[in-house]
Amino acid sequence: MSELKVLITVDWEGTDLEEENLQRIQKFKHDWGVPLTHYLNPGYYTNPNTCDLEITKTINNILSEEDDTGLHIHAPKHFVSSAGVHPRVGPCFSSMGDYNIGEEHGQEVMLNSFSKDEIDKMIKFSINLMGKYGFKKLNSFRAGGWMSDDAIFESLQENKIFIESSATVASLLEGSSWEGDNLQRYISIIWDQINMESRPYFLNTKRGKLLEIPNNLGAVDYWQHDWIEQLANKAVDSCKRTGNYIAVINSHQETAHKHWHKLDRFLEILSLHQDIKLTYCTNSQVASEYMSA
Repeated sequence: MSELKVLITVDWEGTDLEEENLQRIQKFKHDWGVPLTHYLNPGYYTNPNTCDLEITKTINNILSEEDDTGLHIHAPKHFVSSAGVHPRVGPCFSSMGDYNIGEEHGQEVMLNSFSKDEIDKMIKFSINLMGKYGFKKLNSFRAGGWMSDDAIFESLQENKIFIESSATVASLLEGSSWEGDNLQRYISIIWDQINMESRPYFLNTKRGKLLEIPNNLGAVDYWQHDWIEQLANKAVDSCKRTGNYIAVINSHQETAHKHWHKLDRFLEILSLHQDIKLTYCTNSQVASEYMSA
């Protein structure tokens, strides 16, 4: 029987920890009982709007033993400065520039616009800061806005993070506020070979191999409602045609209340297919399989 693996990831943006979103994630975990891969953001600890909250306790209340954790970085002023890097005002995901103000300005600045030395400082700072609060197993990485490049790949290798998941599909931003904007255009350039059927593959860097796990179904935030059944059926069709398929889905902590009903519907549709083996996995589980192959 063909196997369809579903890998659900959560980007923690570092901007807020609203109760309605946290409760929505907990409800999802209760309802489905599936593992999640969390890309945790050190920016909560440097953001003046969140640094006085019970950040560590809040995150740990969401994490389960079966969950996986990775690192997610954006470039707001408060975080970049704390890492010893000079903040930038651009280039940005949006052609209109970064709409954030004050210490949060830079949230939409492209991470791949920074130099290798600057990226090194941010990644090292992040690993040390998260480790200080007990988050020591950061096995993977996703860049803010999916904006990754060779300098980031090399820095990840040097810092013993061997899984990357910034690759995604530009067309999955159609119909959203990002259609035709910088974010979609840059994704189409950086990840021009990635489509909804893309599978994990190895990136070769100067420091060795890095496993890329493409976010091949994009982010639920930008799914149009009439896409949900289409995406589920495409995943099932790919699974049946090839014998196995990994559907990698992105979501966000900060928008869970607004968008996670789409995840519910997607999984409900998949569950109706009795002619495939449906399983749920994490980045580390996928990496274990590929590394041992």
